[in-house]
Amino acid sequence: MTDAWTNLEQRLRELNDYGSAIKLLEWDQAAMMPPEGGPARARAIATLEQATHTLFTDPELGDLIHEAGDSPNSDPASLRILNREYDKATRVPGELVRAIAEARGGAYQAWTQARPSSDFSILEPHLEKLLALKKEEADALGWKDERYDALLDQYEPGMTTKEVASMFEELMSGLKPLVEKVLSKVGDRPAFLHETFERDKQMEFCKWLVKELNFNFEEGRVDISPHPFTIQIGAGDVRQTTRPDADDLLMSVYAAVHETGHALYEQGIPVDILDLPIGRHASLGMHESQSRLWENQVGRSRAFTGFLLPQLKEMFPEQLGMITPEDFYRSVNHVERTLIRVTADELTYNLHVGLRFELETRLFRDELAVADLPGAWSDAMDDQLGLRPNGDGDGVLQDMHWSIGAFGYFPTYTLGTIYSAAFFDAAVKELGNLDEELGRGKTERLLEWLRANVHVHGYRYEAKDLAQKVVGGPITAEPLLGYLRDKYTGLYSDSV
Repeated sequence: MTDAWTNLEQRLRELNDYGSAIKLLEWDQAAMMPPEGGPARARAIATLEQATHTLFTDPELGDLIHEAGDSPNSDPASLRILNREYDKATRVPGELVRAIAEARGGAYQAWTQARPSSDFSILEPHLEKLLALKKEEADALGWKDERYDALLDQYEPGMTTKEVASMFEELMSGLKPLVEKVLSKVGDRPAFLHETFERDKQMEFCKWLVKELNFNFEEGRVDISPHPFTIQIGAGDVRQTTRPDADDLLMSVYAAVHETGHALYEQGIPVDILDLPIGRHASLGMHESQSRLWENQVGRSRAFTGFLLPQLKEMFPEQLGMITPEDFYRSVNHVERTLIRVTADELTYNLHVGLRFELETRLFRDELAVADLPGAWSDAMDDQLGLRPNGDGDGVLQDMHWSIGAFGYFPTYTLGTIYSAAFFDAAVKELGNLDEELGRGKTERLLEWLRANVHVHGYRYEAKDLAQKVVGGPITAEPLLGYLRDKYTGLYSDSV
């Protein structure tokens, strides 16, 4: 007779198979599906999500989770996660799960039409419906201080709105004065960045680059989508996308580096735990720490840009032939006020995240109506960066997150950025200065360190606990602020 843990493992494998099918459909929707396939795809995903919810909330599964605690072979960390997630899942009716999935599909398709036409009215009714459903979900899950807490907890387990607000306060108190000082001295955007760079060649370069960063193409692939993302379909199948733009070479290059950070994390989680609850990332903030570390601490470093430039010159000799390493380093780290989050420099990026957090919390406190979002967005952008969007396309419609119901997601970007600086400091303390290796494009030792200190654990620890384990103490914004001050003091020594 098999014990409860063995039976539970079989159930978990079945649930993971459903999850793989859903993720494959979502990847295809973003990267391959023709525009008219949206409604049918939304229905298909909703059917699978409802079926998954039904399987996961089966009372028999609850009994197995309880009984497995007495099994000598059980994994305590997995049971901790299962107990928590089963409790949450059983609070949300299956009909609501399906309604949210269908609303997400419709809203995402509306967003793909609304953004290029810069017309929020196309998305507005879909977003109204989705927001109402997400509030219903939050109430079903339960919350103590803020409704937003229930949704934030889905992406960053254990984190509260109050903690996030405190995190932003600490960061912004040091960041905003630094941003203003740098912006007062920075020059115009370098001329070569206005050149045209063939999209096919950009994709060729990006695929070469992600391989250099040790992304395993035997277990993954790189494609194009409107919004770059990374998704693990299953064991041996991690997919990432980028977005080549003929008018913006650096955007596609650094989107590729960023997504490779995500992909390396997914490829680094041990295969033998992938079917267990611990066989995934600890939180989205932890995931973002990996992408930000590779994009910024590695990819935008003086050493690594010195490695990249000769490779780019081979691909684009006419546009880049006369560019010096110093020119390129300054260009990669050029600071400017911009309306678009995904193209923002690392110095101003978290100002963009902060305004989204502010708007999300107001939506869930019923202090802001969906119809008023475009105006509220413009006001917040003016307050944070001194800019106002020319239209909805470069304002409230620029991100897909709200169209897929990902409320509570945005703060994880900043939390991940804070983690990334602390982790890189810890790696350098142990490994020594990495500049010589990065200057040759060699990142294996750093990757091995991340594998051993972050990736191998999966979700065995809560993200906050794992972060403190990695750095050997509490996490604060100071490593990030110190990194930014040091870097931009070097670039603008007369002003910072």
